[in-house]
Amino acid sequence: MVQVFGVHKRRYGTRRLQVALRQKGHQVGRQRLRTAMRRRALHALQPKAYTPRTTDSTHGLRCAPNRLLDKPKPTQANRVWVSDITYLPLADGSWVYLCAF
Repeated sequence: MVQVFGVHKRRYGTRRLQVALRQKGHQVGRQRLRTAMRRRALHALQPKAYTPRTTDSTHGLRCAPNRLLDKPKPTQANRVWVSDITYLPLADGSWVYLCAF
């Protein structure tokens, strides 16, 4: 158990350890693995969820001025356009951009 745990760089919890040990011919249950890991103070590393940083708020630069504040309100369509961008997580764990106009 300790050897398999080390080979996989402390990333395997009891479920994946059980599968790996069974492939090597050892019959062991998850509860027994959990107990043995606890006795040896082995804890699987839990990766943090990745969230992309879209804005650096500490850049120290001025924000872009709002150039529409001193203009009259638009009276027709297609006179003023604005946009924004964000990230969206996908089911497979990857990220995509969404840009709305």
